[in-house]
Amino acid sequence: MSPFPCRYCRPALRQVGTPELKKGQARHQQSMQLIQLEREDWNFFCPSTGQPVFNDTGEPNASTVRGFWCHEVPDEPELLCTELQAQWAAHLAIQDAADEAVDVVAFLNSVDHPGWVAFEITTCGFACGPVSTTTWTVLDLS
Repeated sequence: MSPFPCRYCRPALRQVGTPELKKGQARHQQSMQLIQLEREDWNFFCPSTGQPVFNDTGEPNASTVRGFWCHEVPDEPELLCTELQAQWAAHLAIQDAADEAVDVVAFLNSVDHPGWVAFEITTCGFACGPVSTTTWTVLDLS
């Protein structure tokens, strides 16, 4: 498979949450970056270690993985490190009290770990028509 974005999805590599700066304005470093990718494959390698983030069975392979969510069940992370568990539970409680759907992106934007990076990866392809799945993976790149 090609490592380039799916031709049926809008090709993109976007960094979310970094506002445009005016001349002379200082950039405030966001706590954790959220990078959005659209891909046709699962060839996702850790930028820090060069290891595949997941092995062939889908289990985390890189020691840098701190969290992993899938869009089918966003309220049940596949993996969540101890540093994120209390904050995730509080986020779920707030959204539940407000009777809102689980918003993984809002949670990731609230995480205060400057050396960590979140990747929102949408994998696209064809089955009986266009299909896509979105996952969120947090890596410790510090």
